[in-house]
Amino acid sequence: MTSHTVGRSAGKPMVSRDPAELVHVLLALPAGKHHVLSCYVRLGPTDRVRDNYLTAVKDAVKTLEAEPTRLALSREDTLAVDRDLKRILRYLQHPGDLPYAHGLALFACEELGVFEAIPLNRVHRTRLILDDTPWIAELVAAEREAATILVAVTDRRHARFFEVTPEGSTELPAAVVISTRGGKFHSDRGDAPGWGEHDYHQRLEQEHHRHYANVAQRLEELVAHRRVRGIVLTGTTEHTSALRRFIPANLAHMVLGVAKLNPTAVNAAELRATALQVAEEHDRQALTTELEALDEAVGSGWAVNGPRETLRALHRGQVRTLFVREDLEGRGFRCSATNRLVLARSDCGNEGDPRPVRDLVDESIEESLRQRVRVVMVLECPAAVAVDGLAATLRFR
Repeated sequence: MTSHTVGRSAGKPMVSRDPAELVHVLLALPAGKHHVLSCYVRLGPTDRVRDNYLTAVKDAVKTLEAEPTRLALSREDTLAVDRDLKRILRYLQHPGDLPYAHGLALFACEELGVFEAIPLNRVHRTRLILDDTPWIAELVAAEREAATILVAVTDRRHARFFEVTPEGSTELPAAVVISTRGGKFHSDRGDAPGWGEHDYHQRLEQEHHRHYANVAQRLEELVAHRRVRGIVLTGTTEHTSALRRFIPANLAHMVLGVAKLNPTAVNAAELRATALQVAEEHDRQALTTELEALDEAVGSGWAVNGPRETLRALHRGQVRTLFVREDLEGRGFRCSATNRLVLARSDCGNEGDPRPVRDLVDESIEESLRQRVRVVMVLECPAAVAVDGLAATLRFR
C-alpha cells in the first residue's frame, strides 16, 4: 500500500461523492509504473434490462484480454490485473447494489490499493481501459453534472426543498411556510369590502412577500453547506416569477431555470427528471453562447481552433479554456525532450523521440488540469460544429 491509496484493495469500492476530489486524487497517481483499470458503464433503462450492461462489460473484458498491451504484461502483472477485473465484475453483477444513475465509473489498481466507484449522470458507451494512468476524460465531462441540483417547489401555501444527484432525489428538512388568509368580508370587520378591502389585499401581498423571502433565505442556507451545480425553481408560473425576484444577488447566477410542478403531488422521479431537463437546457444555452464567443475570439487572435494549434498553445501555457468535442478520441505522441503532445511523429521535429500515447484527448485534458485550465466538453448541438476537435481561448498571444 502506498501513499497514493485512495480506495480499498478488496471488497466493495469506495463510493466517491465528489468527482472534483476524485479527479484531483487520480491525477496525483504516479504514471508509468502501475497498471490501472478504468471502467465506464452505461446504466440507462435499456442497459439494465436483463443485465445488458453486464454483458457489455464482459464483452469489453474479452476485447481487453486480446489487446497487445495486455499480452505484453509479465505474469505477476497479469495476475494483478485479473484480480482487478474480477473485483469489478463482482461489484457489477448485483444490480440492486448499483447506484440509481445513468452511468458508473470504476477505477481499480491492486498495486496502489485503488478501488473507486462514482455514479455519473451520463456515460456514452461502456468501455474498459488498461493503462499506466486512469482515464478521466469522461469523469471530467461529468464532474459538473454530478454536483447537487437544489430544487424549490413552491405555491402560495407550501415550500418544499429537494437535492437532486446522479443517484436520485432527496427531500431536505424544511419548515413548511404556511400563508394565513384574511377573514371573510363582513361589514363589521376592518377588512370588509369597501373601505377595508385595500388593507385586506395589501396584507395578502405582504404574506406572499414574507413567504418568498423565507424560501430565498432557506435556499441560501442550503447552498452554503454543499457544492451546488445550480438551483431550479418550480411551481406555478406566477409564484416562480415572483420568487425569482427575491433570490439574493449572490445566488441569482445559480438559477438554472423554472418549471411547473405541484408541491403537494410531486414525486421523486418526476422531480428528478424535471430538474435534469432544466439543467441540461441551461447548459446547452450557455455552451452555445460560449461557442459563439469562441468563434469571435478566433477571428481576433485570442483563440485557436484545431488539434495541432491547440496542443501547441497548451504546451506554451497560453490556454485559458480548453474546448473538447465530446465524441473525440484517437492516438497521438509525446515528444521525449520537451514533453509536448503532438498529433503526428513528424510534429516533434528536433524535440526528441515521439512516444506514443494511447488517447491524445485524455492526455490533453490531464495536461490542462495540471495547468489549472478550465475544460469544457462540447456536447452535440448546432453550435458544436464550430469546434474542430480541440479549441481554446488564450491567456496571452
